[in-house]
Amino acid sequence: MQEIKHLREQALRAERLARHVLDAVTVTRLLEASQDYRRQADRLEQRSRCGTIAQEPMQPLSVARKID
Repeated sequence: MQEIKHLREQALRAERLARHVLDAVTVTRLLEASQDYRRQADRLEQRSRCGTIAQEPMQPLSVARKID
């Protein structure tokens, strides 16, 4: 449950940062990161309800992927 809260906080943080950045590429990456954090939190929350939280590893954030 703590990890879900942390992921949602990170999503909010990325959105706040995006509002203060002027560079369009950076804004896009921050908003993508926010979406990824929310998706991961949603997946964890759903799995915790089903009792399957330990069965599937978390996916890496798309921001962590190399973007050329």
